[in-house]
Amino acid sequence: MSAAAPSTNRPTLSLIVITRDEEALIGQCLRSAWFCAEKIVIDSFSTDRTVEIARELGAKVEQHAFTNYLMQKQMALDRATGDWVLLMDADEQATHDLGVEILTTISAPDALDGYTIRRVLYHLDHFFTRPLYPDNPIRLFRRDRGRIGGLDPHDKVLVDGKVGRLRGSILHFSYKDIADHVSTINRFSTRSANEIQPTVFTPIQMLANPTWRFFNTYFLRGGFRDGARGLYVAMTSAFYVFLKYAKIYERKIRARRR
Repeated sequence: MSAAAPSTNRPTLSLIVITRDEEALIGQCLRSAWFCAEKIVIDSFSTDRTVEIARELGAKVEQHAFTNYLMQKQMALDRATGDWVLLMDADEQATHDLGVEILTTISAPDALDGYTIRRVLYHLDHFFTRPLYPDNPIRLFRRDRGRIGGLDPHDKVLVDGKVGRLRGSILHFSYKDIADHVSTINRFSTRSANEIQPTVFTPIQMLANPTWRFFNTYFLRGGFRDGARGLYVAMTSAFYVFLKYAKIYERKIRARRR
């Protein structure tokens, strides 16, 4: 009697990514997701080789003018066909151990509906492995249980069901240098400020919220253990918050002038 054939009825997994001019990083991002059967890329009309590289690596690429981060990622999610979805940014890479863990997790009979994954920032020639950020976003989820929510540009996955946590990490290669970091802070603080209405408390928030962010990042979350790099992260994190509320206050002044 012949042995029974191994079951091929395993859950399928889709990777979703949004891009614009990411030729330097998109290749490593897609290669790191070797465990994903399907790779969906929504590109905002890149002017470099991003689309070419993505297609060479087997991704399904669709181009669409950039709207905002929430809508672009939801667009990618809507095109995924896998039972499960992994969300990554173009400047992120999954570790090999994370890939193995994900395949084991989604194949388990008691799998939950979503999972958070720790992101480890690489910046200033250093991996920030300490919890400097509250940075354990939901990145793996059942396709029929998840959607993209949050406030632009800080999107997040919303899961209808139980959420657990994986041990593996996503590596985040976000900034080329400090100038690039400052440029990102300026861009993101503008988008974030546009989502918040000014109030009588805005001037107070412009002082209190950055102060709390620095204290929380540098002292409570252990940034001081990373020396000068930890101080840099705490200072720039506080500056981002300050800039966001300063731009909200600027809108309030302009509205009063009108």
